[in-house]
Amino acid sequence: MLLLDALKDIVKHTHSLGFIEMVKLIGTATDAKIEAIDADKTVVLYGELYQPIKDIQTTVGLSRLALLKGFIDLHGKSTVTIESELRGSTTMPTEIKFDDGAGDVAAYRFMSDTMANEQIKVPPFKGAIWNVTLKPEKERIDRLSSYQGVLGGSEKRFLVSTKNDVLNFAIGSGPTERSNLPFARGIAGSLKHQWSWPLTQVLSIIKLNDNEDVTMHFSDMGAMKIDIDSGIGKYSYILPASKA
Repeated sequence: MLLLDALKDIVKHTHSLGFIEMVKLIGTATDAKIEAIDADKTVVLYGELYQPIKDIQTTVGLSRLALLKGFIDLHGKSTVTIESELRGSTTMPTEIKFDDGAGDVAAYRFMSDTMANEQIKVPPFKGAIWNVTLKPEKERIDRLSSYQGVLGGSEKRFLVSTKNDVLNFAIGSGPTERSNLPFARGIAGSLKHQWSWPLTQVLSIIKLNDNEDVTMHFSDMGAMKIDIDSGIGKYSYILPASKA
């Protein structure tokens, strides 16, 4: 796997969402795992690339993700390498170097393992029983996005419920302006409770489905999981719910 492809994939599934500011990358000789959490603790991300990243066999942090994206965009045809330094008796990856071979060079510095572990504290996920699972259709995602455009200024969350074999998303409630969207039909399983989730964050994640495999899971225990397979890696976004 090319390093540039791996970096593009990580940035796409973190920074491009608009709410993840830092990423922890845990590398070994056999794998590359990704962990992140947004500042409001509404979304926790666990990911894993299908192949390890050469020269990263420790934990590093990715901050200033907008800067990293900028270097990636500018150096799409450059040679990209991991630079390391000897710290004590250990060789540690310290930066990503972009070099076009003609003097146009840029460097992106990693957070150290100590700083990454201090600033990116991702809680372990203990699992859940998933009562409803589905693959969202693009037309339904677009419809939900349209409702956000109308109601999102005043309504930041949406309610999820089931009726018969229909999964419903409701924005707004009571005597105010509101909508109800049958988001999926013919579902198996049901939800006994109504839970709410942040509309912007959920939409940002599921909008990645244009060219990717996306699966949504809902639990009556009060959790949502969105799994995305990009072909380069798998990303699982866990979103705790709030009571309706």
